[in-house]
Formats: sequence, C-alpha cells, structure tokens
Amino acid sequence: GYIVQDGHFGSCENKYCGLGRHCVVNGETDQAECLCMEHCKPHYKPVCGSDGEFYENHCEVHRAACLKKQKVTIVHNEDCFFKGDKCKPTEYTKVKNILLDIQNQKYIVQSKDKIIDEKIALKKLLVDQMFNYFDSDNNGLVDTNELSQVIKWDELGKDLSDCSLFDLLKYDDYNSDKHLDVEEFYRAFQVVRLSLPEDQKISTTTVTVGQSAVLSCAIQGTLRPPIIWKRNNVILNSLDLEDISDFGDDGSLYITKVTTTHMGNYTCYADGYDKVYQTHVLQVNVPPVIRVFPESQAREPGVTASLRCHAEGIPSPQLGWLKNGIDITPKLSKQLTLQANGSEVHISNVRYEDTGAYTCIAKNEAGVDEDISSLFVEDSARKTRKYCLGIGNMFYVFYEDGIKVIQPVECEFQRHIKPSEKLLGFQ
Repeated sequence: GYIVQDGHFGSCENKYCGLGRHCVVNGETDQAECLCMEHCKPHYKPVCGSDGEFYENHCEVHRAACLKKQKVTIVHNEDCFFKGDKCKPTEYTKVKNILLDIQNQKYIVQSKDKIIDEKIALKKLLVDQMFNYFDSDNNGLVDTNELSQVIKWDELGKDLSDCSLFDLLKYDDYNSDKHLDVEEFYRAFQVVRLSLPEDQKISTTTVTVGQSAVLSCAIQGTLRPPIIWKRNNVILNSLDLEDISDFGDDGSLYITKVTTTHMGNYTCYADGYDKVYQTHVLQVNVPPVIRVFPESQAREPGVTASLRCHAEGIPSPQLGWLKNGIDITPKLSKQLTLQANGSEVHISNVRYEDTGAYTCIAKNEAGVDEDISSLFVEDSARKTRKYCLGIGNMFYVFYEDGIKVIQPVECEFQRHIKPSEKLLGFQ
C-alpha cells in the first residue's frame, strides 16, 4: 500500500496509502502524498474486475480503481475471459503450442544446416519468425486484418477448436491498443529472455568471519523463473540450513555468521535454464592471531638471541617488529636481522642495550594483533656472586619511565633504568 522514498524516510514511514496507491514526497512542499501507482510488478495471475474488464493481476485491479476513481472489486468468475467466444484458457494454451509447432516445422525445412538445440534461443527464434510472418506490413504491430490474412493463408480457421488467432488480441493485448507488438508476442508465448552482463559472470564477495553475507544473482530477464543456487553441485534452495537461506523475491542467497567453511564458489541460474549461470566466489577474511616464542628470555652479553612470531589469519598477515614501541626496521644491520619472511628477529653478539620489549605486530584486511617477547641482557656472574642467583631469576618490570630490576628472593629493588639512559652494564 505504501512505499518509503529514499532520503525522506520520516515523511512516508507511517503513512498508509491503501491498495493501488503508494506514498511519494512532494518535492515542493516536502509533504507525503498518496498517488496512484504508476505500474505494478510483472506478475501474471489474471482476474476479472467488477467493471467487466480483464486484469493481469490483483495489483492492476486496485491500480485501475485508483485511476478511475471508482470502486472496482475482483469478481470470482470468468466472464471477462470469454466475451464473444467459447475459447477457454486451456484451449488457448493448446492453440499457442500448435502455432509454435507449425513455426518449428517451417524452421526445420528452411534451416537444415543450422539446428539450434538451446531451448531459450530456439523458442525466441521461432516467435521472432512468427511475428515477422504475421506482421505483413512490417510496421512492428499485428492487427486484426493481419491475423485474418494468416488464418486465410495457413487455413487455421477450422483447426483450432473453439479458439482462433483473434484470441491473441483478447488474451495478450496487454496495453489494450487493439494491436500486438513483439513484446506482447514474447509474453504470449512465454519467451524467457535472460541476460547476464559479461563483467558479472564471476562475482567476488569478501566478508570478515562472523559477519553476514548476501549474494545477489545478476541474471535478469522477462518472465525469469525462480533463481536456483548450487554449491558443490548440490542445490541449496531445498536444504533446510540454519545459516543459509534464499528467502525473498530477488533471488539472493543469505548467509548468517560466515565462517571459513562457507568459503568457495556458489552458482546461480534461473530454474530450467542452467546454461546461463553466474559464479559467486565467497572469500572470508580472518583477523590475525599471533603468538611469540619465547615470551621472555635472558642472555649473556656476546651470545645470539632469537625471537619468533607465529601468525595465522586470512589473508596471510603482514608482520612488523617494534622495540620498546619503536620500529626496528631502520636499525637493521648485520647484528640485528629479520629472517623467515619477517617472522624471526635474530640478534648476534647481544649487548646490554639490546634489552627491551620486542613487539610483534600482525596486520591484514580483517584486523590487527600483537604480542610481546622480552629480552634481558646481563652478566649473571656479577649477580651470582652477591645473591647466588642467575640472570634468569631476576624480575624486570617495564614502565613508562624505564625498567625496574627486582631481586625476587628478598623482594628488593635493585635498579631503575631510565629511558634516557644508555645500557652499558649494571653497577
């Protein structure tokens, strides 16, 4: 009954306009108004109106009532279908099949060297040829005189039961102009015309794990049948899946809470016409998760220290290293190197100033993760003589104002190393 116009959500949000009308916003007054619908969605479910007219569907009845400014109700009989003759819809369908068969025989005789197997293309070709044959004056319209000529030429007057070619105008003259154009011919003979832009034959969708995804089938066309979705050659529409559904009239596939198991290819096509199909590639991004090894280590001056970072994620994360919050890349040298695609830091001949918190950072399109590996460089012999403790038995606490060294046995504060101090050794 009403629609909400883009950019004016509040104006039409709560305005109900009734059947056959919709809500629009007046550009001058910015007020919501109810107007007769300009057109109805294509949907063929014919009904008779109380005004004696034939309507393609219920929406057209309500729209006509609005335009005529009179009450038009749906009459549950078939009087408007059969004015003036006894041709019933079932017989009329048979007539159209006979006409297609006749045209098919003509095509086979005329085109022995070019047989079309594809159902869509063949039916459209036959209807095009039939329309051109009927349209003797080539004006793009078929009228009663031209239909009379065809009846006479092909002697169809006695072969079509209670129906005649004139019933084409009765049933399929949708704009009631007493003529049939090629579009009305297509609809009369149920010519399904499907299209898929070349640049949309393969569509890639990327989402982050945990989010929802909507795959929209780009196949369009007149009288398009329902859209079928497949994955791994299994039709998804008929499966009762909690996380995948095809509800709605637009033929889209909805996936809730995407996981890596949803990654892969999905195919959509119109039911019965699988030669025209679209492939959707669903890519799922996973935020990085990293772990450093070791989390903490103590080294004597002059030895080699290694810090490793293992990162997982989709796509593969890019790695970087910080020392005490500062990028180590500008300081790389023969003594300080990155190895294994940046996942390992190697420090040869470690010095006191190499002590610090080394942060591994992993980034990809889905997010960022980081972890810290601590390195302590100290001559343990000095401490062992005083406390009988090795370097690994000291607590090193990193603060914003430097590093504090604590002897854990007696819980004594040993040293405060300020950020500005150059580490040459502990006194």
